[in-house]
Amino acid sequence: MSGISTKLLDQVWQKAGLIPGMDPEKVRRDEQGSIIRKSEFNNESSIYGWCLHHLRPFWEGGNNDLGNVTPLSCTNKIFSLALSFDSWRNDSEMWD
Repeated sequence: MSGISTKLLDQVWQKAGLIPGMDPEKVRRDEQGSIIRKSEFNNESSIYGWCLHHLRPFWEGGNNDLGNVTPLSCTNKIFSLALSFDSWRNDSEMWD
């Protein structure tokens, strides 16, 4: 589990949105509306895989405190990271 406590994972899981009619201990939604499964933590090969999203990344002084992490589907995290690289967006005209 890469040094992340079960307690922290449970607390972060509670931040995910509820889905009416679904067991909230097994399935929820991330902040972008994607369905995630608790049992699929860090499973990048699953469409229901999720991971911790750091609001302030480690490289900017962030940490694993509960206030700095939120559950996010692995797919959404990849898109989020890709869009955070300004050089890719600003230099896009080089590829046109």
